[in-house]
Amino acid sequence: MSASIEAKGSCLCGAVTMQAQSMDTEVGACHCSTCRKWTGGPVFAVDCTSDVSISGEENITIFDSSEWAERGFCSKCGTHLFYR
Repeated sequence: MSASIEAKGSCLCGAVTMQAQSMDTEVGACHCSTCRKWTGGPVFAVDCTSDVSISGEENITIFDSSEWAERGFCSKCGTHLFYR
């Protein structure tokens, strides 16, 4: 069983802030063509439980990148925020 931590972050302009209360410490990586196009390289991500709070949701734009995934970014500064 892995440990969990609390994390806070924001987009570059501060319009969107996020906080994860119970975030897994294991990091996953994806290097599929979609993730490489999205980030310019491989994606390194952590799995957050449902304990994620977001402030500034009105500043988030969602892009349906495939039939099963969507990506969120700040509509003001363009910062990549999440993949789900």
